[in-house]
Amino acid sequence: MSALLAACGSAPPAAAGAAAAAAERDYTLVYLVTGSRTDLSQKESNKVFAGHFANMERLAREGHLLVAGPFGKQKSDPKLRGIFVLATGDRGRARELAQSDPGVQAGVFELEFHALATNAPLPRLLAKELADRDAERAAGRTTQPAERIRGYVLLIAADGERAFAALRGHPAVLLLGRLDAGQAFAVVDAADRAAAERALDGVRARLGEHRLEEWAATRNVALLPQLADA
Repeated sequence: MSALLAACGSAPPAAAGAAAAAAERDYTLVYLVTGSRTDLSQKESNKVFAGHFANMERLAREGHLLVAGPFGKQKSDPKLRGIFVLATGDRGRARELAQSDPGVQAGVFELEFHALATNAPLPRLLAKELADRDAERAAGRTTQPAERIRGYVLLIAADGERAFAALRGHPAVLLLGRLDAGQAFAVVDAADRAAAERALDGVRARLGEHRLEEWAATRNVALLPQLADA
């Protein structure tokens, strides 16, 4: 699925750069859904979620967790809780990483794994996010997670090629990728579903079957187009 493009010796530098920019990389998209354990006491829940966030920080610092965030109010399934994007296309390794989450181990979350291929600069996004956090700490500032995130909308289309043709280059699309080979996955620069519908009004009829899910993640996701040009 991933396009591993090698520049030929006779290719001009500009063409080689364009090929490199267009190359897709393989990742794993993980849905965190409500698990079977719903009877935790408040004390137990606080411990589990403290461990959940600490483990996310560890995975990010180790370069494994590129971006994560919770689903919002408007979603297709009430069991959807959040998303991890892991820096590996190997399902076994992705499972090992995701299952290190204390929420998964406690049965609060269950995991659904999907193959994701995209040329969005997700490693640069992670580097930017960690650099921002480190700069805040160095300056003696403590920013709460809720202050670092904002709303986006995820778009999942059944016919990937059709959706790619409609969405490629659209100014509201921050990330465009291939999900499980046949589908399309996009992050739309919109605070909620209604805003996404307005932003995509001119192309939605060409997408075919699709759904829109409200989601929240780091504000730096909005910088993905700029990071791609860096």
